Parts: sequence; structure tokens; C-alpha cells
Amino acid sequence: MDGPLNISRSKQGRPVIFQAGTSSDFKNIASKHADGVFLPAGNLEDIKAFSQELKRREGLEGRSFDDFLLTISHNPIVGRTEREAEGKFQELQALMPIYRIPKPKFFGLAEKAADEIQHWYEAGAMDLLLIRQEYPLGFNDFIDLVVPILQEKGIFGKEYELNTLRGNLGLPYPENRYSI
Repeated sequence: MDGPLNISRSKQGRPVIFQAGTSSDFKNIASKHADGVFLPAGNLEDIKAFSQELKRREGLEGRSFDDFLLTISHNPIVGRTEREAEGKFQELQALMPIYRIPKPKFFGLAEKAADEIQHWYEAGAMDLLLIRQEYPLGFNDFIDLVVPILQEKGIFGKEYELNTLRGNLGLPYPENRYSI
């Protein structure tokens, strides 16, 4: 059967589409179809270069990069002091004696981690931060210590303003290709 379904359209228009990858094919597909991408939390300059290439490809597709989200996956380890954060890192290392992890980019004193997140955000390297929890209680530490600082900086909201994920992410409502 050809044509649209005979059911009401979602409040979002369509699901929010995120992709993960770094290949050239990935960039082509993401620039045509995705609302955002998941990127590894690598080097800031590499992420900025990657986002510039995505922006260029989206422009070729007639899309606005302002309607696209860069999401970095990261494992922040924070504390009320540098020493507390270092202790948490050492505890994590002890849990995985064979596998040594590098210190996270968003590490240490909560204010320092918040400043680094702000730097990445303002540099255009990320719009969203996907937190991985490798350290036990890592989510709680981040929520209790870093989120209030990010809220004060105006980077992290205090309330949801709209009633859809798409709206709260600041993504536009997609046009219906079957509308007259």
C-alpha cells in the first residue's frame, strides 16, 4: 500500500533520531536524516573538526546545523575537593585492576568539571552530555555537585518547558511530507 498511514501524527511529528559513528558514510547519513549524533569524548579539537564537517554536509543537504545536536558520552568523576575526586578515581581503578582507564576530561573539583563542560559547550563541541556511570554513585555526584553549577551558568535547565522530547531538545517540528 502506498501513501501515509491513516492514524494521527505524533505530537513530535516523528521520533527523535540519533546516530552513532564517525565514518564518512555515517556523516552522510547523519547529515541527511539524523536529529543528532553520539560522539566519543575524544580530543576537543577533533570533535570541533568533526562537527564542522557535519555542519558543512548538512548545509549541502539544505539543513540547518542549529537543528542538530552533538552528544558526547563521558564518565565524569567529581568531588567536593580534588582529593575526593582522586580517591574516587583510585577506587574505580581498584575495581578493574587489569583494565586501566585514563582520567576523565570532566574530572576533579565540581566547579572545575562544570567549567570544562561549559568550555566544550561554548566551543560548539557538544550540546548534550550523555553520562556513563563507571564509578559507583557517579550519577548522584554529578547531579548533586555539578548540575547546580551548570544551572547557575544557564547551560542546564531547571524545568522542562514543553511536552515533547523534541521540543525540550530545541528541535523543530518536522514538516509532514504528505501535507497539502
